[in-house]
Amino acid sequence: MCKLESLFILLLLFGKASLLNNGVARKPPMGWMSWGYYLCSVDCEKYPRKCLNEKLLLSVADMFYNRGYQEAGYEYIVIDDCWSEKRRSVNGRLVPDRKRFPKGMEAIAEYIHARGLKFGIYTNIADITCMHYPGSKGHFIEDAKMFAEWGVDYIKVDGCFVGEAYLNTAYIGFGQHLNNTGRPMVYSCSWPYYIEFIHKKTPDYATISRHCNMWRNYHDVVTSWDSIKDIIRHYQSSYDQLSPYHGPGHWNDMDMLIFGTDSLTESQSRVHIAVYAMMSSPLLLSCDMEKITEYERELLLNLELLAIAQDPLGIMAKPFELDNSITLWVKPHLPRKGNQYHSVSFALVNLEDRSSSASFIPGLYGLNSTEEYTVMDVFTKIFIRNVTLNDPISVTVPSEDVILYTLFPL
Repeated sequence: MCKLESLFILLLLFGKASLLNNGVARKPPMGWMSWGYYLCSVDCEKYPRKCLNEKLLLSVADMFYNRGYQEAGYEYIVIDDCWSEKRRSVNGRLVPDRKRFPKGMEAIAEYIHARGLKFGIYTNIADITCMHYPGSKGHFIEDAKMFAEWGVDYIKVDGCFVGEAYLNTAYIGFGQHLNNTGRPMVYSCSWPYYIEFIHKKTPDYATISRHCNMWRNYHDVVTSWDSIKDIIRHYQSSYDQLSPYHGPGHWNDMDMLIFGTDSLTESQSRVHIAVYAMMSSPLLLSCDMEKITEYERELLLNLELLAIAQDPLGIMAKPFELDNSITLWVKPHLPRKGNQYHSVSFALVNLEDRSSSASFIPGLYGLNSTEEYTVMDVFTKIFIRNVTLNDPISVTVPSEDVILYTLFPL
């Protein structure tokens, strides 16, 4: 570690450093990230159709620009681990792999920015990344400046191979150096994941939320329905711990969407995106964009669903257990009637492999207008009927599926 970084960590320990103040991620970021599907796919000669290279990033930018994703709010294109050469340059700088990124990252950022989109990149706070490429330990100041020079808008910072004490200072330190560049960059941390699942301690979310724009809480998503169910159940059981620190500028990150990977049925896809939207989680695809099905694209571009996901209030839906293994997720959001009557979305989620029925009374879950509410099915965009606070709503939820209603105050 260099002397400047050592000095900076001493300042942190004595409370002298300022907090994250970058003005970004006021809504959960939306876009695409390489890791979930492409992993560390660097053998482009052997696997040309699954290659982590310049062509891939530019093709995602073109897809966002040409097929309606950008207009719907998907804007970040983020390359994860394995983008660099195995060694830093003689002057200590990270170097993009010369074969896979011959024009360099600055040129890729310019291409992405020219289409009104934003560019993201990855590093680790250790000496090496999780896949053993050069990390940023000992280089926080110069790496932060370099990422700003390249036009980076989003940076995912991993936490492999370091101890608990270092995690609790390095993430704060690196974030401050990003601030000091003067370039707003979404700061995505894996800090609480490593504290809880590697070091077996309780994350200090009050501190984490003051220093990061978003953070990973749970294991990496993999391309399977079981993985999605595990993630949903984790957030359901952790709601009380996580919800107080979630909102504009600082988000719990449920990890990537696995659409376009042939991993989910249509009903499972509905559950996947509905719960993420209700939770105000970032929506970051990880797939070959050419493999997104027409139905998946319809879900991704459903503006009623995205309005829930991107609501400016940024409230994390609260889960309630109903009968027959149905979980009711409840989220107040805009538009409001006057200053006090929120619209509220209700997601009735069935993770089991059998259909189940349940009933709920809206007035027991935060609705407070004595006038009627109109009920819209978010997936079909059809207004079903009007209800009062005390009118029960009864549904049968098919196996591994969700019913998603928004109630608007009249």
